[in-house]
Amino acid sequence: MNNKQKQIHTIDTVFPLIFILLFGFCALALVLSGAHVYQDTTDGLKQNYTIRTAATYLQEKVREYSSESQVEVLSQDGQTVIALYEEGDSDYVTYIYLYKGKLRELFTKKGRDVVWSSGQELVSAETFSVTKQKEDLLQIELSGDGQEELLYIRIYGEDSK
Repeated sequence: MNNKQKQIHTIDTVFPLIFILLFGFCALALVLSGAHVYQDTTDGLKQNYTIRTAATYLQEKVREYSSESQVEVLSQDGQTVIALYEEGDSDYVTYIYLYKGKLRELFTKKGRDVVWSSGQELVSAETFSVTKQKEDLLQIELSGDGQEELLYIRIYGEDSK
């Protein structure tokens, strides 16, 4: 009787184990690397989205008001405020301003004492300034999270030149 037995060496079991562990380690490293890249990309997009969205919102909000008499740049309590007056004989005004690091919007009745903290928060921002370049042209500077936006908004309407 020929008794041929295979001899099992330690390398026969260790090599596949090392190969499987190495494969698992590489797969884990690849997944973690992809997750890090994805996180950086979404953070960058979120940052750009926030300030650009706020700039677009301001642009559209000001353009809703069809005449120069409806848009006014004020300086209240040491801050720049855009006042948007409703059309006709309405007694309401919308204020857009920066308060405690947040760009805010407040819709209220004209002549009331304004509580700046009660405005609706739009986005986080570091700076917000508005300059009336001409009667029908506003320059708005907005920054936050390392991003800056500079807008020029022309007021189109009945009493525009």
